[in-house]
Amino acid sequence: MKLLKPLIVTALTLVLLSYLLPTVSYLNWTTIVLASLVLTILQKLIRPVLNILFLPVNIITLGLFSVVINVFLLWLVTFLVPGLEIKPMIIGSVSLNQFFSLLVISFLISLSQSVLSFLL
Repeated sequence: MKLLKPLIVTALTLVLLSYLLPTVSYLNWTTIVLASLVLTILQKLIRPVLNILFLPVNIITLGLFSVVINVFLLWLVTFLVPGLEIKPMIIGSVSLNQFFSLLVISFLISLSQSVLSFLL
């Protein structure tokens, strides 16, 4: 149950974001299941290792480098899962490139995951 809850929360988050944002799209439900599995594994296994490796940089930047780690993990998910796509987005009249688009999506994923984890 400890691994099933984050998997369900991540899948619900990805479906919710793809419904609300036109820049997040997926091919089918298999893609969502695979993307949530890969993202959960990366968050549980790879993120702690990266946090330890980049601890000096994270200390110097007062914790802001963890945002770059989150963006990298999200980019890795879009690279590894073929049907998941996050396109550059436009906020207001400002066109964001891929990095800043992933940054906004990463923030929204962590926000919605925390809310859904609280509710479930």
